[in-house]
Amino acid sequence: MNQRWTKDELNEAFELHAATVAGAAASGDWEPFVQLFLPDATYVDPMVGVMRGHEQIRPWVTATLGTFPGSAMHYPEAWHLVDPERGRIVCELRNVLRDPGDGSTFEENNISILEYAGDGRFRSERDVYDSAAMVKLIESWGRRSAELGTLDEEERAWFSGAYPHILQPSDG
Repeated sequence: MNQRWTKDELNEAFELHAATVAGAAASGDWEPFVQLFLPDATYVDPMVGVMRGHEQIRPWVTATLGTFPGSAMHYPEAWHLVDPERGRIVCELRNVLRDPGDGSTFEENNISILEYAGDGRFRSERDVYDSAAMVKLIESWGRRSAELGTLDEEERAWFSGAYPHILQPSDG
């Protein structure tokens, strides 16, 4: 890529990305997020692998972040860096599950590498995170939420299939 972007343009693109993610997490509508990417963009997720284009990104993001447990998360920025020469943005996003009811915080980080395409759109995103830690995070949050009685019906149904042991009363 010989195109060079200014720091300001990359920072504005990142702010648009962050605002779009926050809006999608709040509304449950992930289509604006899909539209941040070029139609032939590449998205890489550690658990899913490589997705190419809107037609692969859309069903993944809708199923993963638009439904529980992804729908119980929000994704505030910890930090970001821009590389104008390469047109890249590297950021750390916090994957934060909602308060289980006692004020505690359950979160894991995610490093994302975004390749900018211009006009507020991206040609690729690569997420880097510890998938085992993410699975453990969800289980721990579910256990605490079950203890506090704050899981709704949909969440209880999900946990009964994924982690039925956390819904069982302890023998202790």
